[in-house]
Amino acid sequence: MKHIVITGSTRGIGLGLAREFLKRGCSVVISGRNRERLEQQTAVLKEEFGKDKVAGQECNVADINHVHRLWDVSREKYGRVDIWINNAGSTTTKKNFWDLDASEIAPVVNTNVTGVIYGCLVALQGMIEQGSGQIYNIEGFGSDDMKLPGMTVYGTTKRAVRYFTESLIDEAEGQPVLVGTLSPGMVVTDFMLDGLKKLPTEKAEESKAIFNVLADKVETVTPFLAEGILQNNTSGARIVWLTEEKANERFSSDEYINRDLFSEYGL
Repeated sequence: MKHIVITGSTRGIGLGLAREFLKRGCSVVISGRNRERLEQQTAVLKEEFGKDKVAGQECNVADINHVHRLWDVSREKYGRVDIWINNAGSTTTKKNFWDLDASEIAPVVNTNVTGVIYGCLVALQGMIEQGSGQIYNIEGFGSDDMKLPGMTVYGTTKRAVRYFTESLIDEAEGQPVLVGTLSPGMVVTDFMLDGLKKLPTEKAEESKAIFNVLADKVETVTPFLAEGILQNNTSGARIVWLTEEKANERFSSDEYINRDLFSEYGL
């Protein structure tokens, strides 16, 4: 049984990962900034998987004191932290860069970059002290240098996360901590749905056509990621759901070309 901490895990991929780890007998500490949502999801998971298996801790990853507290609470609850996943993320509205309100930029950079750095710092310090552990950072749009209008700030942060993680893997060589990345591909989450709702109709339809081929639901992707993490014993591992080969195959498949992932959401 592994003891796992996941940032940004009150919804989406983070919550999906929490559920998959719990199904496999692990204990999980979920976290998020929204206290009401955190308390609600913690109660739901405790009811389903047992009170001793689940804990919730409010955490703004852009605040180092919050991140330290998340580690301390998790360590006190379960004695150690075996796996730490930096999943918390945010994005700007889908506008051209020059149309953004400047107030949108810092929160995205602080969450997606500073938050990952803080998470790795705290987890590495704690795991070196306890003698073992694994840390995973989430890749996303922009990690591979892909570009798209409206995604410039978000893509920049994810490219930064890839550089940071690659550098950290090298720097942590010889330490008793494995560092790796998770690449879930395109996943139907609140981020994606909210973004589609804010696009002009023509742009939304173009995006949906791509997403219907390449995207997947949380419950499809997270079992693969959870199994990959639990089976991994190598630092530098990249656990990738949507490989280039898989993506190319989908564009040749009527099953995926004719899929409709969004009708149930009224889109």
